[in-house]
Amino acid sequence: MSDPRKEFEELLLACREIATNFPDGVVYIGGIAVYLHSVNHKETEALAEFTHDADFYISLADMSDLRDIEEVTANRRLCKHQIRKRGFEFDIYTERHSALIVPYDQVFASSVSYENIRVASLEHLLVLKLEAYRDRRQSSKGSKDAKDIIRLGLISHGMKRKLNKDLVVGYLSDEHLELLSTIKRGPEFLAMAKGNAKYAKEMRTLFAQAVATIE
Repeated sequence: MSDPRKEFEELLLACREIATNFPDGVVYIGGIAVYLHSVNHKETEALAEFTHDADFYISLADMSDLRDIEEVTANRRLCKHQIRKRGFEFDIYTERHSALIVPYDQVFASSVSYENIRVASLEHLLVLKLEAYRDRRQSSKGSKDAKDIIRLGLISHGMKRKLNKDLVVGYLSDEHLELLSTIKRGPEFLAMAKGNAKYAKEMRTLFAQAVATIE
């Protein structure tokens, strides 16, 4: 039986290798970015959850260089590319060519780094996760998106850093805000609290406080 922790450590190693090769062009998004935000702060490390793949945004110039060192496959239907590294699949979104609702330059400008791995800001991750949740909320992936959205709010609260509304203005639609309200009332809190109703209620309250600044 495979060891999830060892597998995840191997994924992190692959992420670090890509980040090292492209320190000024790659920004991680998705679950891996949520994990890195969580685990790198004492107040929120308990929220960190392993993921099985990784997504990143890349500049046009670095995408050209990436093609020279990796076997890149196009997924034109979803406006992205993919590579496999150390046995893991990476989804790649390219500057000006992707369909992501937050442009690459904005994501990069507000990104932060953890041990040389650059990740999108909490605010931009929240926007991207809400968009993903909008498209697949009826699936198991949608439930994972909802939990990641909750984590982002709780990370913000744990870091004692209010979410910056200026970073989401223009990207969040009324539908996104309605989905945020749905998540606030949803069952994911109880699942994340492993059935502890008191803890789930506390998380629900803290999340609502955290996202109030952008609603």
